[in-house]
Amino acid sequence: MNFSLLISVYKNDNPDFFTQALQSVADSTVMPTEVVLICDGPLSTDLDSVINDYEHRLPLKPIRLISNVGLGLALQQGVQYCCYDWIARFDADDLCIPERFEKQLAFISRNPNTDICGSQVIEFSDNPEEANTLIKKVPLAHLAIAQLAKSRNPLNHMTVMYRKAAVLKAGNYQNAPLYEDYDLWIRMLSQGYQFANLPEALVYVRAGEAMYQRRGGLGYVASEISMQKKFYALGFITKFEAVKNLLIRIPVRLMPNRIRALIYKLALRRGTKA
Repeated sequence: MNFSLLISVYKNDNPDFFTQALQSVADSTVMPTEVVLICDGPLSTDLDSVINDYEHRLPLKPIRLISNVGLGLALQQGVQYCCYDWIARFDADDLCIPERFEKQLAFISRNPNTDICGSQVIEFSDNPEEANTLIKKVPLAHLAIAQLAKSRNPLNHMTVMYRKAAVLKAGNYQNAPLYEDYDLWIRMLSQGYQFANLPEALVYVRAGEAMYQRRGGLGYVASEISMQKKFYALGFITKFEAVKNLLIRIPVRLMPNRIRALIYKLALRRGTKA
């Protein structure tokens, strides 16, 4: 099956991590037919050098935006530039396992009613082989995914493959800072599209203190409130569920980063190493 891989990169991304991410794609057992790379505004010289290097190793299709528009709007344009019916998403600093696309395409072939397919992820700080990696689990079946979506994001964004037509009919990515993917999933679920997650981890994700720092602050609180209002307006959650979600989530956003990180690790993750 031909498919597109969609990646967004911007000036503050780490060139070494970006190199490792692209190399993990180059090492895949099944290669994307095209890699649509949205350059969200001008990039650093080092990032441009990485792109120049990998244009000879991957079917890169760089799309350069004049200015930085943010992840949601960058991906909105990226979906439209993708040429194939199926699109895989990936981030510019994570690592695909070699069999990622092979496993997802096999699942989609066996389950033709599926519109979007994600997987579990393993989070690491410095090295994916380190002893203290954590797994972020998400449910496998559509009904369990839809139920979890009422309280938190049921997919790992950097792992998904989806039908381009389904994403476009649901309204594509929108300008929903910090909620670009979750916002899209709720609209797709509301329109009856079928979701699934594979049981294995197909992507290694960089975590660490910086990730938990990004998930706190007044900006995140504002996004929480905006999205809960939107999900309620769509009829996806009740007013009670919206209020409950905010009462649980807002205090976490306002906690010191050290405590927020501990809550994520203890409540939402589990260790992967014996």
